[in-house]
Amino acid sequence: MCEDKLLCRQLKKAGISSFESLDKEKFDNLLKYVEQSYKDHSDTRRIIERSLDIASQEMREVVDDLEKAHKEVDKKNKLMFQQSRLAQMGEMISMIAHQWRQPLNMISVTTAAIEFDLMLGKFDKDKLIKSTNKIAAYSQHLSDTIDDFRNFFRPNKETQKTNFCDEVKVVLSIIGESIDAKKIKIIKDLKCRSEFDVYSNELKHVIINLIKNAEDALVENSVKNPQIKIKTYRENNKRILEISDNGGGISKENLENIFDPYFSTKMKRSGTGLGLYMSKIIIEEHCNGELKVSNDEEGAVFKIVLPY
Repeated sequence: MCEDKLLCRQLKKAGISSFESLDKEKFDNLLKYVEQSYKDHSDTRRIIERSLDIASQEMREVVDDLEKAHKEVDKKNKLMFQQSRLAQMGEMISMIAHQWRQPLNMISVTTAAIEFDLMLGKFDKDKLIKSTNKIAAYSQHLSDTIDDFRNFFRPNKETQKTNFCDEVKVVLSIIGESIDAKKIKIIKDLKCRSEFDVYSNELKHVIINLIKNAEDALVENSVKNPQIKIKTYRENNKRILEISDNGGGISKENLENIFDPYFSTKMKRSGTGLGLYMSKIIIEEHCNGELKVSNDEEGAVFKIVLPY
């Protein structure tokens, strides 16, 4: 009689088996059931629309909450990055004092020698010129040191073309003397000079943090013949900067948490627990690379991996 199942059900409810047997009473019943069907359908549609409105509102609230959470995380990361920079700046001030001590002492010794010769009437023009040249050289060293630190803490506004070798060279010019003073040997094997665009100062922050962590591990563990190895190389279309030490490595339980915020393994002196956390963010989010850690037979191995 009909192909529509809903209509067939309504016809059956109305007692209509065929359109030929249709009378007024049965037709009225049919209209009643059809009307009820439309009413049920309308009610169902309103329920669905209401449910969709509620679901849409809940979804908007979830999206708003996610946006707020993202802003809070971003704000927290900026605060932690600032804390990390301030802590690093404190260490830098100590390094500046260490680097300035020797040149200032030599300037003092040289000027005292000039004054002594003048008091004794032993004025020697050639010797005086050599002495003043030494003072000029020491002064230039102090000036260069100021420029290094000033540029290091200057915020990056644009990426710069650089390579791992140049970055390591600048970093060691800043912290090298401090490491030498602790009798730690630095072994360099710099083979990858491939250039890339990056926020140079941020990358320097990471390199300094990794080298200083290696230094701390060697000092705290009182390692005999302490060494820090710095390697750059290419592997499977990746640029890699590897910094390792012979400080005994990181325990398995600490290895899993080493990049967590406020996590620190430094016992003998305070640590912020932010250095490695911020380093990982810089490398992964600002440099599109990876920061990885493992142990070898001698100690910890950190790798900065950047794509070609």
